[in-house]
Amino acid sequence: MDLHLLENIVCIADEKSITRAAEKRFVTQSALNQQLQKLEEELGAPLFIRARANWQPTPAGEVYLAAARQILALKKDAYAQIADYAERSSRHLAVGLIPERGIDMFTAIYPAFHAAFPQMQVEPVECRVIAMQRMITAGQLDLGLATLTEDQRDGNVYHLLGEEEILLAVPAGHPLAKGGTASPAEAPETALERFSKESFVRIYQHSTLYALTERLFAQAGFTPRVLFSTASNQSKYRIVSLGLGCALLPAVYAASDGGAVYFRLPGHPRWQITMCSRRDGYLSRAERYYLELCRGYWQSK
Repeated sequence: MDLHLLENIVCIADEKSITRAAEKRFVTQSALNQQLQKLEEELGAPLFIRARANWQPTPAGEVYLAAARQILALKKDAYAQIADYAERSSRHLAVGLIPERGIDMFTAIYPAFHAAFPQMQVEPVECRVIAMQRMITAGQLDLGLATLTEDQRDGNVYHLLGEEEILLAVPAGHPLAKGGTASPAEAPETALERFSKESFVRIYQHSTLYALTERLFAQAGFTPRVLFSTASNQSKYRIVSLGLGCALLPAVYAASDGGAVYFRLPGHPRWQITMCSRRDGYLSRAERYYLELCRGYWQSK
């Protein structure tokens, strides 16, 4: 079996373009096209619906790709185990990082990881959790930092690094700020419905935090007046500190610089900080050490 052919076909599916796949695989487009045509003749069915820049797999292609990904995952796991036995670490490690906090964690732990595995080529990939979950399943990422609630987990494996409370942030000069505290750790509890008439900065819908915050608003019995939605929790805090609106913030973004005061919510809602890996996948010695560094980083927070 030609594993390079499997990798080439999977790359076409991932890139949704034979042109981009050829560039990524360092082959000519004509050579890749010939490989695909020969394979389709052998199988007796087309594998892709050709479009200018959005190739999509046919039903036969879906079957082929699912099998190809399984075979390539077995190859990856076997090579990783052999490398561990041989005490070799000159491998490639692709790690998914959620925006904002992901790169902060990566830069903090990378020096220690590089010292232990100097030959390891590490590829940090910034992406949203939902995209990361798909890439882990497909074998495009080895590990991925994901923040989510228990019901947002899929069939992959999630290594718990910590839990983080969701706080209500209110401008320090707001009339309803009385009783709040600039120290997140000392924040008193309050009812979210007290703020039903206030404006909020909301996290955007593709964030895993969105479902949790919307559930909190629903439980409080109101739909918030939204200033705007953003992908950045740091931006949410800045708007609060400027006195323009309130926000529901993960505790790590709750700065203690006096621009906002904080309240805890009933039930102390939380989400999980996890490291995701492929179900039934083998964690190499390097991957286990990376995971250990991640745990240490979050335990120190």
